[in-house]
Amino acid sequence: MNPRKRYVAIAGALIAAALLLVSCDTLPRALRNQIASEKENLRQTEGQLQHSADTVRDDLAHSPDLFRGTPVATAWPSRLQSARASLDRAKGDMQQLDRVSDPRRAEALLSEERGLRQSVARDAESVESDANSWLDFERNVPHYLTAMLREYDDIHGFDLTPVAAIVQKAEQDWPAKKAVLDGRLAALRQSSDSAETQWRATESARQAATAGTAAGPAIATLIQANDVLQHDDNQLKHDADQLRAECGQLYDSWDKILADLEVAHRGSDMVYSEKISTVRIHYIDVAAKKTETSTDNKWVDVSAPTYRTVENDLGMTIAHKDAGLFDSEAQNNVQPPGFAYIASPSVGSNQYGYWSHDAGHSVWTWLPEYLVMRELLWGHRYQPIYVNEYNGYQSALRSGRVYYGQETPNSPPKYGSHGTFTAQRYAGSRYVQSGGYAGSGYASNRAAGTSRPESGFLPSSPRSTPGEGSSAGKRFGGSSNGERFGSNRGSGQRFGSSRPSPRMPGRSFGHRR
Repeated sequence: MNPRKRYVAIAGALIAAALLLVSCDTLPRALRNQIASEKENLRQTEGQLQHSADTVRDDLAHSPDLFRGTPVATAWPSRLQSARASLDRAKGDMQQLDRVSDPRRAEALLSEERGLRQSVARDAESVESDANSWLDFERNVPHYLTAMLREYDDIHGFDLTPVAAIVQKAEQDWPAKKAVLDGRLAALRQSSDSAETQWRATESARQAATAGTAAGPAIATLIQANDVLQHDDNQLKHDADQLRAECGQLYDSWDKILADLEVAHRGSDMVYSEKISTVRIHYIDVAAKKTETSTDNKWVDVSAPTYRTVENDLGMTIAHKDAGLFDSEAQNNVQPPGFAYIASPSVGSNQYGYWSHDAGHSVWTWLPEYLVMRELLWGHRYQPIYVNEYNGYQSALRSGRVYYGQETPNSPPKYGSHGTFTAQRYAGSRYVQSGGYAGSGYASNRAAGTSRPESGFLPSSPRSTPGEGSSAGKRFGGSSNGERFGSNRGSGQRFGSSRPSPRMPGRSFGHRR
């Protein structure tokens, strides 16, 4: 190579190295530390995967008669091969991290790499453990025969009568769920029948094992039957508990309100947190519509991407479930608090309230037994909901947008992190206290001591209701047996903190990202 070309090559390499160093240095120190730690974890996981592959290969070769013709003889190597492909993807993400300068992109790559690496570690450990368990069974057949008998007896003797009674009551109260509940109860009964079939099918293999004459194929049959019995034993108990819980879920409606947001430093780490207030209505008597209302507040740490997804939604309902539905059927679309309980104007009313007329305008009126719920959802700053506002909410819902209570693109939002109602309702929140609301173009109205009314909405008159506050796990009476209302600051709340929290860039209203 002539001197000029050699000089150009060396200069190019130096520039590339310099750019790489600059790229890495632009990331926050905490993030760089996480990446360095994850590199070491990735190296260890690669060694673990190789060790598992070697162990499984040796185990298969150790007892060829035991494994010949069994599904695991091909399934285990296939799983390890798939884990190797995932590991290669994780290594590719790590290589990209060396060239990334954008923190958000780095966080996303790191999260993906970590998830892939952890799945590889789990698969390697699981396959190696399964292979070792087969050899252990072969060495200790009497011990495992005793375990098989115990598992069979557990399944055969499991009493489904209490679960069946709970299911029957739930089906009476919530007829729409009868087919689903019947199907799940039938599946539980089928597990017991399946165990009986499995036990009888292994009779000859068990006799040979008891006599000490069982060869590889017979032992393999017992191992696979034992795995099924063990799984069915655990699954039967789990599914029975799950069915009880799902029946109980039908008696609750609930809303998860995003009550606060915070970004704070813990040592060298940036920590993102959400305060979730869960307002629950529990049906004591479905036929009589007798209920009790409770609330619970909880701070939870979340990832940066999760935080950014909801940073525009302070004070909003981020999940809602109606009574008569399972928790898995909850709605996860963001909406103003309480709107999910309002009947459409065409229907006119429901068990929670009705549309009435006030000075020529239709306004939603809550029934007295649900005023406690309204207080928990809205606080003492509740403002009447007029039909044009509800229609705007429905229109946004149909088009897949989040409704923040804006009549026009230039009018201030009423709900969400920059909403005029939110600024008053959550004035003591960490988010507002740290200056989060100050990022809104409408904050000057709050600073002046007034809130700009949204165009198209009638001004509301002040309402005096019981004191506002948060309550951790506290019950608030019932619709028929007397209502009690109190306040109790939730665990971990700190209001009025002078410590500033970094404010992340906001999003345009009406669209989820």
